[in-house]
Amino acid sequence: FGIPARIARCYNVEQLENKVDEFNGKKNCYTSVFVFDDTQDRTEGKTNYDSSVLNTIWFDFDDEKDVNKCLKDIRKFLRQYCKPRGIIPRIYLTGGKGFQMNIDFHSLLDLPPSIKRRSLKEYLLHLKKKYSLSTLDERCVNNSVSCMRRIPNTQYISGLTGEPTGVWCTQFSVDDILKLSIEELYGMAME
Repeated sequence: FGIPARIARCYNVEQLENKVDEFNGKKNCYTSVFVFDDTQDRTEGKTNYDSSVLNTIWFDFDDEKDVNKCLKDIRKFLRQYCKPRGIIPRIYLTGGKGFQMNIDFHSLLDLPPSIKRRSLKEYLLHLKKKYSLSTLDERCVNNSVSCMRRIPNTQYISGLTGEPTGVWCTQFSVDDILKLSIEELYGMAME
């Protein structure tokens, strides 16, 4: 769990929910994208990132000035990559400057631990280049398995004021993303 700095290790959903209850509305709430099988490392307090359980691929679309660019990238990716393959991703408006998207796997991705990070990074960079996804955040791509994602249904806290903006991290359907304007999406995320 992070705010976004990692401040706690949660070993079950209840522990994560308790952290969200404690910090939601006060700090931005993040969690690891992946679960880690790091039982050996618990006593040392370290996360073994090579032990990541790969059950999804995560995309972070951000633009400092124009969130509409992120929406355009997601729409292009949905039409050119997801739809032809019958993929229905989970998509979230983060409440800040972009979107998060997950494509879940039908089964765990079985890769040797030593190549997990590199494989995810190289595949995401390949997709970024092939589909010209200018807003796909390379910082998150480079961190691949160690990334933190905003927790859905939590408030976005302004980095300038430290106050909630009234926008929540909200999941949207593919149809909503393809049809609604950025203003309509933000309007719904404020409800």
